[in-house]
Amino acid sequence: MGKLRKGKLRTGAAAAVGALALTGAGSAIAAPAPDQQVDLKVLLVSADGSEPGLFAWQQELQREGIPFDTLVASTADPITPEQLAEGTTHARYQGVVFASDLVPGALAPEELSALRGFEAAFGLREVGAFSYPSVDEGMNTPTASGPMSSLGATGTLTTAGKAAFPYLKGPVTYDGFVWGYLATPATGAAFTTFVQGPNGSSLLGVVKRADGVEQMVSTVAVGPWMTHGDLLLRGMANWLTGGSHLGLWRNYLALHVDDIFSASDRWDVNANTTPEDGVTCSSDGTGGLPPCSTTPVRMKPKDVTRAAKWSRTKVPLDMVYNGAGSDDAIAEKGSDPLTRELLRQKAAFRWINHTYTHPNLDGSPLTEIVEEISKNVEFARRVGLPINETELVTGEHSGLANPDMPAALTQTGIRVFGSDNSRQPNPYTLGTGTALPRYPSNIYYNVGTRAQQLDEYNYVYFDGCVNTAYTTCLTRPATWSEYVNAEKAIMLRHVLNNDPRPHYVHQANLAEDGTLYAVADPVIAQYRAWFNAALQTPTMTQASDLLARQAAWTSVVAAGQVQAHRLGGYAYISSTAPVSVSVPLSGLTAGESYGGGLSSWVTVPAGGTVAVPLAS
Repeated sequence: MGKLRKGKLRTGAAAAVGALALTGAGSAIAAPAPDQQVDLKVLLVSADGSEPGLFAWQQELQREGIPFDTLVASTADPITPEQLAEGTTHARYQGVVFASDLVPGALAPEELSALRGFEAAFGLREVGAFSYPSVDEGMNTPTASGPMSSLGATGTLTTAGKAAFPYLKGPVTYDGFVWGYLATPATGAAFTTFVQGPNGSSLLGVVKRADGVEQMVSTVAVGPWMTHGDLLLRGMANWLTGGSHLGLWRNYLALHVDDIFSASDRWDVNANTTPEDGVTCSSDGTGGLPPCSTTPVRMKPKDVTRAAKWSRTKVPLDMVYNGAGSDDAIAEKGSDPLTRELLRQKAAFRWINHTYTHPNLDGSPLTEIVEEISKNVEFARRVGLPINETELVTGEHSGLANPDMPAALTQTGIRVFGSDNSRQPNPYTLGTGTALPRYPSNIYYNVGTRAQQLDEYNYVYFDGCVNTAYTTCLTRPATWSEYVNAEKAIMLRHVLNNDPRPHYVHQANLAEDGTLYAVADPVIAQYRAWFNAALQTPTMTQASDLLARQAAWTSVVAAGQVQAHRLGGYAYISSTAPVSVSVPLSGLTAGESYGGGLSSWVTVPAGGTVAVPLAS
C-alpha cells in the first residue's frame, strides 16, 4: 500500500475466512455516547509509509476483514477535524492506530490536536504499534534495550491481559531478532500492564491519558509475519474497537492425505532420485547404472491404527483415496489387510474422491475423466465410505487445463475440486466446480522414513539446489530438528493467517516412521500451548464457501458498496450492491462462539439495511 497524497484516505480491507469477536475486560471503558454515530472503520496513521508497524497492521486488518483508511503524514494534506467527524455526533472512525512513535512528530501540532480531540470527543481508543517508553506513555525510562533474544523472548499475560486476550493461554512468544525496550510503569500513572516482561517491565499495556482516552502502548517492534504480531494484533484490534467491528477470524488446520489405498514410489538415497523420475538407477544394477535401493511405500494395518487414533485426538485426517489401489491388491492377493483395516476404521476419517486409478488427466478424453471420477464414487458406495460426492481431487492436480475438464465436472456433479496453492493460489471455476487451493509442503510424497525425508530435503535445498526468486538454498545440510522447525513455522503461519485452505500430504507419510506426524505434532503442540481457541478443520466444501465469502466481502468493500456504523447498541449495515451481501461482524449478542466472543456472517439484502444488536 503506497503513500496517500492530496489528503486522500486509502481504504483497505480483505475478507475474513472465519469468525471471532473478543469482549474482554475493559471493552466498555472508552465508548461513544448513546446518541453518537460511529462508523465501523479504523484509521491507520503513518509517519512516512515505511514503518514495519504500518505493514503489520495493514496485514492484520486485511486478513480479519476490518475496513480501514491509511493516512501517510509526510504526503497527505493536513488533517482537519472535518476529515475525522461531523461535529460531535458522527465519527468517521472507531479507533486510531499510530504505526510508530514517529507519527506525533510527523504531524503539525494542530493535526495532532485534531486527532486527540476527535478521540476524546467520541470516547475512542488509540494504539501505538511501537513506542519508546516515556512519561507521555505513563512509563519510566527504559532500563534495557536490544533484540528480544537478549531481553527475554517470552512475555506473560497478566490478569488484565488474559481478560483482553481471552483466546490466548498466557505465554506470548516474541521473535528473537525483534527490537524491544524494557521499562516499568511510572509511579502514579494510570497504567495497566497486559503483557509483562522481565523485572516487572511492561511489553504491552494501556495508559489512561489526562483527556480520558485509553492508549495502548507496545514497547516491542512488530512487522508482518512476526510471531507476537500473529498472537497479539487480533486482540489489540478488538481492544481498539471496543469489541465490536466488521471482520472475523478463525485459526484453521485441515490435512488431506492423498493416494490412500495406493502405493508410492520411494526416494532413493543413493541415486538421489525417485525411480519414476528417470533412468538414473536400475532394479538390478545393470546397464552401468547403480542399483535402486528402493521398494514402494504402502501403509500397513498398524499405520491405519495409529492414524485413526491421531485423527480422533489431534486433527481429523481427510483421506483422499484411489479405489483401484484396494481393488487391485485384492485381485492380486485375494485379500488386502490394509483395505480391511481402513474400512474398519473408516469413521475416524473424512473421505475425498481422488479418481479411481490416479491417472494423469492432462490429455485424457472426456469419457476417461468421467469414468475415473464415477468409478471412484461407485467404489465408495460399494465399500461404504462416507464421501461427499460433489468433492474431488484429481491425481497430481492434473487435467485442470484440459478443455474437457469443465464438461466432466458438470456431468459428474462436482462442486469443489482441489488445486495446488503454489501454482494457482486463487479459486476459479470449471463447469460446475470451484477450485480449492491446497497448500503443499516439504513433507514429500515419496518418503516413508525420516532418513529418506531429510536426505531428499537436503538434496532439494543444498546438494542439488539453485537459488531462484522462489528458492533460497541452504548454506549447509539441515539437521532433523532444523527441518522440522522450518516446516513447523511455515504451517503455523498458514494456521494463524485466517486461511481455511487445507494442507496436503500423501499416504507414505502415514507409513513407517510417519513423517507427517513429525511436523504436525509440533505444530499442534505449539498451537495448543499458545491458544485457548480450538483449531477449526473445515471440509473442502466449507473451506470453498469461506473463500467465496472472502472474495465477495473484499469486492464490495473495495467498491464502497457497504457502509456500517454503530449507534445506540446496534450495528447498522447498509449495502448498495445489486445482490445480497454476506458481511462479517464481531461483538454480537448472538452468534458463533469462538475464542471469547460471538460473531457471525450477516446477510444484507441488495440495496437494503440491517440492524444487529451488539454486545458492547
